[in-house]
Amino acid sequence: MGCGKGEERKDSIPAPPASSTSPPPPAKTPLPTNLVLTPENPDARSGVRAIPAGLSPGGVVRWEKVTWFINGTEFQGESELLPPGMIRRGDRVRASAELAMSGERVTLASREVSVRNCLPEVLAAELSDTAPKTGQEIRVLVKGRDDDGDPVSFRYRWFLNETEEEGQSTNAHSLEKVPKGTWVHAEVQAFDGIDAGSKRFTPRVRVVNSPPVVEQISITRGEGGHLTANLRVRDADGDPVTILAKTLPEGVALSGTALSWQESSIPSGMEAPIVLLLSDGDGGDLEYSFRLNAGQK
Repeated sequence: MGCGKGEERKDSIPAPPASSTSPPPPAKTPLPTNLVLTPENPDARSGVRAIPAGLSPGGVVRWEKVTWFINGTEFQGESELLPPGMIRRGDRVRASAELAMSGERVTLASREVSVRNCLPEVLAAELSDTAPKTGQEIRVLVKGRDDDGDPVSFRYRWFLNETEEEGQSTNAHSLEKVPKGTWVHAEVQAFDGIDAGSKRFTPRVRVVNSPPVVEQISITRGEGGHLTANLRVRDADGDPVTILAKTLPEGVALSGTALSWQESSIPSGMEAPIVLLLSDGDGGDLEYSFRLNAGQK
């Protein structure tokens, strides 16, 4: 009896049952929990900004409504910023806001902050002369501002060649004994009666050479109708002064600081023009003119 070829049997492996559990929904981004005002000590110049605290990194909120309160009075703001100029020293400020995020809304309120004194500012400080001379007075020309509306005064410090001048605290400084070549500048600080504010230095200027000057002419009469005109000349820098004649009438002579002539040299009723050149040897030149007449005394 022959034998037939049998069929090969394979056992099937059942597939795992489908899971009936759905993946968990994404966690909701937590909403802000508080409203913070910054800076903590604002002034009239800084303004105040409201910031939601507790916001997750990358979280974005939409400001639906912002209400500001200044000294208890409601002020409807246009944004989370209370702009500079809206507040003054001593004001009390707080805010509330309605925010939206991820389809949810939340209302937050801040604590109240007090507005501190706004420090005064020096806006500009210049010296009255950019080429002062020994013996002159120099002043500081200054502009200031106080955003609280307080009157602004100024405090001054003067420096000669970077060394502070003791006892010089006003806006004017005498250069009576300050030699040419000295560098001068001042520091100015604003003060509003409460606090000292910003400081500013003026530009440095250099004391330049002073030309000589004729302070006085004294005429003396001698014997025989001889006249002498003595010139008192001064140079603020102490430089020696040389006097030269540019125009002298006939009969008038110059010697040092004195002019001499005979009374008869100038006809009666006439005036004799005199033009002298004064030099201090350091670029300080002066042309000085006057007139002599027969009746000069």
